[in-house]
Amino acid sequence: MRITFTSAEEYELSGFHFGDFDEREFVVFDLEATGPDAEQDSVTQFGTVRVGDEEQTFEGLVKPWKSIPEKIEKLTGVTNQRVTEAESFAVVFERFRKFCGDAVLVTSCGYEYDFPLLEKECARSGLKKLPNERLDTKAIFAMLHPDRGETFSTNFLSEYYQIDRRVFNRHDALGDAKLVARIFYAELKEAKAMGMNSLEAEGVRIKRFLLSSL
Repeated sequence: MRITFTSAEEYELSGFHFGDFDEREFVVFDLEATGPDAEQDSVTQFGTVRVGDEEQTFEGLVKPWKSIPEKIEKLTGVTNQRVTEAESFAVVFERFRKFCGDAVLVTSCGYEYDFPLLEKECARSGLKKLPNERLDTKAIFAMLHPDRGETFSTNFLSEYYQIDRRVFNRHDALGDAKLVARIFYAELKEAKAMGMNSLEAEGVRIKRFLLSSL
């Protein structure tokens, strides 16, 4: 899989293949952080949902290595006071790793934000990055609908699949992970209805993450 950031607004996905949906195990996760920059910001919260008949969850607060700006505190509800006694990234990441096991990791804005952020934090802590296969709900939708050019934000996808966002605790890691899981279920259902049991991408363009589009 190759990801090429072609501009500040867009990236291109190529060399991508993922198949056999019915034989895979999936874990959907979301991260909250001190800001939207995967290179410069610090994880503050994990939220994770194991896809299955009985929805298992994992969540954990992380003590960041930099302070949380006031606007991010207001957006996420994760405040500097809340994380004063939180565990380190390394400790929470180890629990996250065990929870995920060998499952495919699924998130939203993952290829441009969550996965790079996770890898950067692992590098800072001297930890090995997760080897798990990775899916991004934005990229999945782009592969299902290559003719559409909107920004496939979580809000856009929940509206497209007629999912009521009001029942989820937005911008809380676990709340957003649960919403993204619902979106992922809907995408798998749509793919199967289209007769697809695999996804392919070669030169697929996807509009990038913007804080304003959350």
